[in-house]
Amino acid sequence: MKAAKNRERILDASIELFNQAGVVAITTNHIADHLKISPGNLYFHFRNKEEIVRELFDRMCDATYSVWKTNIDPDKKEVPTPAELIERSFAVFWDYRFFHREMYHLRRKDPALARKWRSHLAKTMRLLQATYGHWVKAGIMKKVSDPKEMQMISDVVLITSSSFLQFFESPEKPASRKSVKQGVHHIARLLSPYHTEAAQSQLRTYLEG
Repeated sequence: MKAAKNRERILDASIELFNQAGVVAITTNHIADHLKISPGNLYFHFRNKEEIVRELFDRMCDATYSVWKTNIDPDKKEVPTPAELIERSFAVFWDYRFFHREMYHLRRKDPALARKWRSHLAKTMRLLQATYGHWVKAGIMKKVSDPKEMQMISDVVLITSSSFLQFFESPEKPASRKSVKQGVHHIARLLSPYHTEAAQSQLRTYLEG
């Protein structure tokens, strides 16, 4: 039990430090010092920083899948709107924002993480398209018959979601929760033309709120 607790403490501390200073700037010694444990204690749980990063990536993926799977249930009478699910997904992105700043560098450095990233993108694409099918059935979104257009929508949503933090921040001005809100609104507006007329009014209310 104690070993499992220590492992979780290391992961939680790593998220905090990576979000603050970036993965490159933080070493395993920094993490150990932050927790006031010996480096040997940390290495008992993780052989290196790359193992920590991979496990945190798995955590982020699970949290993202949970948002979409839990909230899209065909048996539910009320289906969450696209804006609501985007907002919940971006909350996860904010919790693990170091990935969205540094993912390109991290996956180039670590082939195992690159494989996880490709698998994550494929699964996210399937979830997005399945969710879209529920929105069509619920009368929230219009049916897109052209597969190429559907692929374009999915690609643009994923590209925007994974890169918005890099766009909105600079070394002098780190991203904030306001940046997250901007990202949510940009994607919601991007999807606006694909909402049904009945859902357009609800979307406008959300964007103006």
